[in-house]
Amino acid sequence: MSSDETLPFAVELSADGAATDLVVREGETQRSYRIAGGTQTDYAEFFRHLSEDFGTRLPAAFEEPLDAVPAGEAWTPLITDNLSGRTVAGYGDPAVLKIDGGWLLTATSNDGPDAFPLVFSPDLQSWEHRGFIFEEGQTPGWVATGKDVADFWAPEIQQIGDEYWVAYTAREKSNALAIGLARSPTPFGPWTDNGRPLITGGKVLYPGTAASGGVIDSHIFKDVDGTAYLYWKNDTNGLWPRPLAGLLRQHPELVDELFASETDRRTGAFAAAIQPWANTRRPMERFFWMQPLIEAALDNWPRVRPALVASGYAGEIVEALTTPIHVRRLAEDGRSLVGEERIVLANDQDWEGHLIEGPFVTHQAGRYWMFYAGNDFSTPAYGIGVAVADSPLGPFVKQGEPLLKSASDWWAPGHASVAPGGDGEPQLFFHAFFPSRCGYNAFRALLTARLRFTPDRVEIA
Repeated sequence: MSSDETLPFAVELSADGAATDLVVREGETQRSYRIAGGTQTDYAEFFRHLSEDFGTRLPAAFEEPLDAVPAGEAWTPLITDNLSGRTVAGYGDPAVLKIDGGWLLTATSNDGPDAFPLVFSPDLQSWEHRGFIFEEGQTPGWVATGKDVADFWAPEIQQIGDEYWVAYTAREKSNALAIGLARSPTPFGPWTDNGRPLITGGKVLYPGTAASGGVIDSHIFKDVDGTAYLYWKNDTNGLWPRPLAGLLRQHPELVDELFASETDRRTGAFAAAIQPWANTRRPMERFFWMQPLIEAALDNWPRVRPALVASGYAGEIVEALTTPIHVRRLAEDGRSLVGEERIVLANDQDWEGHLIEGPFVTHQAGRYWMFYAGNDFSTPAYGIGVAVADSPLGPFVKQGEPLLKSASDWWAPGHASVAPGGDGEPQLFFHAFFPSRCGYNAFRALLTARLRFTPDRVEIA
């Protein structure tokens, strides 16, 4: 496939199994590349070479976070290696629940054949792998499986009555991200799925509810009176990068308006050149192709959104730049949602960039505290924010600056959960990457930090 010859870059692309071959030309300069496989690391290496040859953006995964200092003793690493050979990418999006005798952990497993590891600790020091929620061959019938096909993300376990419920994200066979719910009489299984998604395609399975985009990052919160609520995120951030690249193909004059530096302008122009090819790839590879454009947009965020609004022909793109967090009450049987649906939070601060996600609500100091992640999970810009409300239905008011952001020794802290520590006081459990190792299917460690709540503020203790 060749790009439009009127663009600054001319690109010829062809697939060779999992590999991609490219010829990139600009004027008299021509370079050939081979992306060896379909991983984010393969694409980051390609974009590193492209940066050297054509002056496009160097991927953020290769750059030290600005003003980063060591995390120090406040961040305590708990798991820094896979505890099972069947766990492929560590413990991203960790959900920790206090149970009889210790603590239970489950986490994202991406496209691994076994979905959602179950790990137990009697003391928050030693950890033992105890299996998976869905072992290979036991995933629900509505879920897509297989390497480079499946996406098993962000499971969260809560005890509801005499059962344990897990809400999770998976990819339907139609390729849409959906939220499912399974239940078990014990925290270690066996797990029985509802048999169909609870929420799919941005639409709750309930008459009259609006639809938009995919859905991810469900969280079950049990209030002090036992009422269960489900929070989730509309995954609209996946909808705008390729349309933005397509818009730049049609209106190349927007490149200068959106991006301040020549490096980012060249990055935008290259994304425009390869956009038709990216449209043909599997969902995660589409993201990999657009990653430099996403990073350029985030670094130019204060000018990108207003420039798109002023352009007059980017309405759907501008709308997709907001990723709302929704909440609704769970039915007593966990098979549907009832009552009013509300949007309780959205990205509106510069540090959050094009998204917030990973909501987790805890009741502390008489109020409801929502921890959430913001920005791009695969870059050092990712961090953890917090907001507070007097009701689980909001309104939530953000604390302002992120509670946690990248340190020099741990990058991209994100998607937290809260559980009592050994002394009964609340602790934050979150994932982070080793430096320079950010990306999809890269290992994510489990860390913890103690929390201090007042009625108006939460801090790392």
